[in-house]
Amino acid sequence: MTTHQHVPGRWLAAAAVSALLLPQAVCAQEFPGRPVRLVVPFAAGGVSDIIGRTLAGRLQEKLGQPVIVDNRGGAGGSIGSDIVAKAQPDGHTILLGSNGTHAIVPYLYRKLPYDPVKDFTPIGMVAITPTVLAVNPDLPAKSVRELIALARAKPGALSFGSSGIGSTSHLAGEMLATIAGVTLTHVPYKSASAAYPDVFGGRVPLIFDSVVSMTPHLKAGRLRPLAVTTPRRVATLPELPTMAEAGLPGYAITLWIAVFGPAGMPAAVTTRLNKEIARVLALPEVRDQLAAQGSEVMPGTPAELLAAVQTDLKRMGEIVRAAKIEAE
Repeated sequence: MTTHQHVPGRWLAAAAVSALLLPQAVCAQEFPGRPVRLVVPFAAGGVSDIIGRTLAGRLQEKLGQPVIVDNRGGAGGSIGSDIVAKAQPDGHTILLGSNGTHAIVPYLYRKLPYDPVKDFTPIGMVAITPTVLAVNPDLPAKSVRELIALARAKPGALSFGSSGIGSTSHLAGEMLATIAGVTLTHVPYKSASAAYPDVFGGRVPLIFDSVVSMTPHLKAGRLRPLAVTTPRRVATLPELPTMAEAGLPGYAITLWIAVFGPAGMPAAVTTRLNKEIARVLALPEVRDQLAAQGSEVMPGTPAELLAAVQTDLKRMGEIVRAAKIEAE
């Protein structure tokens, strides 16, 4: 009699579990059941937008549904990121985020509407975009060591331009100042391209910017490159040392681009998206397209992306706090 009394309870418990799992199973089977929206949290024409459109064009061939790029710029990428954080976690709305949106912005805005870890499902890394430190050719510094010596001799007299407060190029300069123990004056611009006239004129003698944006100016002799900020040398500028090689052990900062979904996405959908993104990034023409933009293909697992977010949250937080950086 006792056994029969427990059967309905067990049946109800099993039914409840099945009811919870069924929507995820159905969702995974149906994905993608309609066009996929890829939110790029920056304006059209930038590095993230170019990478997003390259990825979307090929990803839709793999998924069998249109992948539509939706540019939602503003507030350091937090506006577009928040849209994805609050979307249905079915894989049809995904984000082309970065360590800007997930490791820098959280320290710049006190009331950020999302948690960079808890509110997202990491899907996979896409690419890294190396940054170069360059100076006006008239500056009497032909190496990073000479630049540091100059900065020590004239504390605060040397200024560097970046693409804005809290940008990767801004933090690259602050990391240089922190590790070298020197004082540099930050001059933010709305974009790196807006900073170049002042750098060419010598008013702001240093600049950190992406390889692709800087290369034409390097070839024209308008700038003297000193080092790349990446952990290893860059294929397009093989003769240029890393900052660590140039005399700053432990220095490394890289803009990475990755795909995230809202928290709670079914594992099967995450796996499918990760697999198809990896297939797209393996295409030689995609690698060439990104290389032409100064970016290196860097596929990875969801676990590797989560680890990158957690690592950069710690490192970027240290830089932001040390430099007392606040959003305008």
